[in-house]
Amino acid sequence: MIFDCGGVIFHFSSDRIFKHWALVSGKDAIELKKKFDFGETYQKFERGEISPSVFRKKTMNKLEFKISDEEFDNGWNSMYMELVPGIVGLLRELRSTYRLVALTNTNAIHAERWPILFSSVLEYFEKVFSSHVIGARKPEKRAYETVLNYLGVNPQSTIFFDDNPEFVRAAETMDISSVRVTSFKQMANEMRERGVRLECVV
Repeated sequence: MIFDCGGVIFHFSSDRIFKHWALVSGKDAIELKKKFDFGETYQKFERGEISPSVFRKKTMNKLEFKISDEEFDNGWNSMYMELVPGIVGLLRELRSTYRLVALTNTNAIHAERWPILFSSVLEYFEKVFSSHVIGARKPEKRAYETVLNYLGVNPQSTIFFDDNPEFVRAAETMDISSVRVTSFKQMANEMRERGVRLECVV
């Protein structure tokens, strides 16, 4: 089983980033969110193609503010919230029968925070594939291929869980059985429909 992290394993909110940056820069959070670009610079950062310093500089230039690296990173990492209720018990049960791995789009600054915050649940994964480490991000084919090559299985032997419909569609084009996650209960029900026996999940 291949799991996304944000939105599947733990909750997050990008609004928290802009609120923090607004607080320390004197800017308006709504305007910062409007100006922020999830395009080329952001995607290069997620592939590990540019350094944190370059990302910070380009982002602050784009948003027209200047804050310390520490405050930038504090804001950037403030998006993380709580674990999805029930996920720990689910992964603990699944691990006894299935190989579990995670595939997440992330970056070098975020990687300083979330593996620590969620270490209690990440221990259930055989391996975590981070986009900035493998040099590819979902929905790019190479991201999924990297995971399949590691597992040494054909796509039909895997199930992929992600809350992003674009990433789910990309996996499906590679014959990976995929589930768009909209809630914990829905994900558990989708597992049952595929023949997964679950004891601890309501």
